[in-house]
Amino acid sequence: MKASLVIVATALVCAGVSSAGLGFWALPETKTVVRPDPIVLGTIPSVPGPAKLPTSLQTHSVSPPAIFSVSNFSRKSVCLVERGAALTNRSRDFFAPPDCEQVWPGLTRATNWTQNEDGSVTITDAAGATILTLVRGRHFSYEAPSTDGGDLALLMLP
Repeated sequence: MKASLVIVATALVCAGVSSAGLGFWALPETKTVVRPDPIVLGTIPSVPGPAKLPTSLQTHSVSPPAIFSVSNFSRKSVCLVERGAALTNRSRDFFAPPDCEQVWPGLTRATNWTQNEDGSVTITDAAGATILTLVRGRHFSYEAPSTDGGDLALLMLP
């Protein structure tokens, strides 16, 4: 009789431990709370909804970096120039390799591309002296309106 009580007691303890284990295993999972990244950048407005962006974040018609073909039809010469990264909301970095000196004298000194409000472009050197002024052309991206050095045009390459 003593042995049967031990067997029954052992069976009941095992059943209790099994039911407790199954109970813990079957508990619903706790949902993890999704929290935003704690890094806050100045480029992301903190006010949700249609908030007015600061002037520095408003999009203007600033064109991306690009490669242009510069052609001087009078001298029958061509070179490639690069309008680079934005310096301000209207000006960009500008680079012309040494072979551009044959296309337009002084173009290799140019360092700044400034987009004017009337759509024209002024290319200047590091001191701010104007090297070339261009306007939107009819068949080209930009043209020199009146130049003594020849018929000059810039065409943006794809």
